[in-house]
Amino acid sequence: MRNCQFCHTELLSNARFCYHCGAKASLPTIRCGQCLQENLEDAQYCANCGSAIGEIPIEYQVEASSYDPKYPLNYRNVKDLGGTIRQYFVVELDKRIQSTHNPAHKENYLNHLMRSDFQEVFTLRTNQLAEEAYTIHSKQVPNVDQTVDAMLSNSFEGLLDFFFIKYCQDINEVFIPEAALKYEGIKFEDANLFQLVKDYLCPEEEEMDSYTDFLKMPLQKLQNAGRYYLFPDKDEKILIICDQTVFGSCKEGFALTEAALYWKAHFQAAQKIYYKELEEIKNNGDHILINGMFFNAGPKMNMKMMYLLNRLKRMLAF
Repeated sequence: MRNCQFCHTELLSNARFCYHCGAKASLPTIRCGQCLQENLEDAQYCANCGSAIGEIPIEYQVEASSYDPKYPLNYRNVKDLGGTIRQYFVVELDKRIQSTHNPAHKENYLNHLMRSDFQEVFTLRTNQLAEEAYTIHSKQVPNVDQTVDAMLSNSFEGLLDFFFIKYCQDINEVFIPEAALKYEGIKFEDANLFQLVKDYLCPEEEEMDSYTDFLKMPLQKLQNAGRYYLFPDKDEKILIICDQTVFGSCKEGFALTEAALYWKAHFQAAQKIYYKELEEIKNNGDHILINGMFFNAGPKMNMKMMYLLNRLKRMLAF
């Protein structure tokens, strides 16, 4: 079954027009790997050249690479590519739950995946990814498996953000504003980093003191932050400073600049991580680990920080 692209009425698979609004129904097609002719989805052979649908042209067939794909795909079975990619997405969904959210809510997240309106978006997007993967493979770009893996990995992360932020706020432990989704597909150098940090962290909603206008920040606090943990490079623009001390001295806390995260926790040495060096950000109970380093700004801020840092990591890899 499929739906009308205009009024979304459910149509029979062979319907040529929508019985509800009268619009012409677009029949699902599949592209021949030999001549690129579009054929009906259930076609076994191409109506133009007679080749078996899903057959890879001889000139595109290459020797096996030593690279071990993260998401191996069978390009000879084009019809199953979308289903295979959906299976890989569910695996990545489980990883996101384990690394960022509460694993006890896994069943609820899976129910949302299968029963919410996201299912339509999910199917459409994974079918698009299948077509993109097939196109990359058919063109035999250099390091094709690595290219497909990178494309799928980045796309999965974006789709996961959309799922958790748009469809799972009733399950999530912390509210992540939908404004965070507007940065999908934006390169690091093109982003308004100050606004991005505000959209993700929503510092005005937290109990800790935070500062983005440093002319209004008490001078002693600013000096203490600079003495104890905030050591930016020359001309490195500071975006936000958050004071985590009980009495407001700002000797402990964190700061984000246009290049790095700086922080100092209680009884811990000062730390910093450049965004370009981010590798692993994961939940570790009552704190998070950033490239294995301890960070704790409280449950709500920790969750928002994980999403923010993962976004910055992906933007730099984009």
